[in-house]
Amino acid sequence: MQTNGMAGLFRLAIESLREPKRCLRIILDMVITMPELLQATALVAAISTFLSIGFLLVEPATVQTAFSVISSNPIPLFFMQIAVFICTAGIITFIGRLFKGVGTYKEALTALIWLQFIMFGISISQLIVITIFPGMYSIIAMVTLLLFIHLTVSFVMEIHGFTNIFAVISGIIATFFGVAFVFTIILVLLGITPEVMHNV
Repeated sequence: MQTNGMAGLFRLAIESLREPKRCLRIILDMVITMPELLQATALVAAISTFLSIGFLLVEPATVQTAFSVISSNPIPLFFMQIAVFICTAGIITFIGRLFKGVGTYKEALTALIWLQFIMFGISISQLIVITIFPGMYSIIAMVTLLLFIHLTVSFVMEIHGFTNIFAVISGIIATFFGVAFVFTIILVLLGITPEVMHNV
């Protein structure tokens, strides 16, 4: 499949829903320098921030009020997402190598950015559907979550050369809860408790 231009990338993104490993390998085999990858990371973070505000606008007024700090000043969210992408790629690389994976940091970051690119199309479709049919929000959200999990597992398997899907799923779940636990401890040490978050 040709990937020349945005049209080719869009076709490859759609095809990724059916054959995620093969399509990711096409992306990984492209000649992408680290500066170009970092630029793509910043672009993806900017688009993600824009979409987050878009989803916020279709939420109830109480939710919009609670998160008004994001819509009024999205810059911190933009930089936070860049940090999340960079750190997540590091975690994927580190954990994968612990279990004899062969993926590099550059491959992990490339896979993350490609995953986000695919999810943008899904998110835009989701935003359109729930705007027209608000009652379908829960169903659409569940389908989106399942697609995200499917792509994440497939991409991790591809970059690290893993073949046991159940081991990969277990590893991702364990890593998620481990990172969440550490993040919670950091928040507590900084004095940000659940009560504080509730009153924000």
